[in-house]
Amino acid sequence: MKIEAECKIPASQAECFKAFADLESLAAKVDAIQKIELLTTGEIGVGSKFKETRVMFGKESSEIMEITLFEPHTHIREEAHSGGSHYTSDWRFTESDGQTSVTITFNIQPETLVAKLLSPVFFLMAGSLKKAFVADMADIKRAICGS
Repeated sequence: MKIEAECKIPASQAECFKAFADLESLAAKVDAIQKIELLTTGEIGVGSKFKETRVMFGKESSEIMEITLFEPHTHIREEAHSGGSHYTSDWRFTESDGQTSVTITFNIQPETLVAKLLSPVFFLMAGSLKKAFVADMADIKRAICGS
């Protein structure tokens, strides 16, 4: 299953990328994120792992994610394995006419028999997941733009 969402931010591509890649302050920017725990040291990039705790569907949920692609100013890919599925979040940043288009493409690939049998449930959740991504991007936009 694939979910896509987009947000236009009146800021440079570099500024937007920096705000989304700054894992240490992401919880302060995004209302749904309760905390981020860095599991690796050093600069954020390929191989960085973190535990994100957020409120999803009214409940607190934690996932361990790894950055598997990090192209400064243009693209971040985060991946996670949970509940028998492989999750991929591709964040892309494209600047045009003084604003940056931030897009996310989120994929869920069931890997186990149970996850495959439950995959129709993901389709029922797609709208809620898209709303959550849009809300996250709006929160970061407010943090960047101050409004």
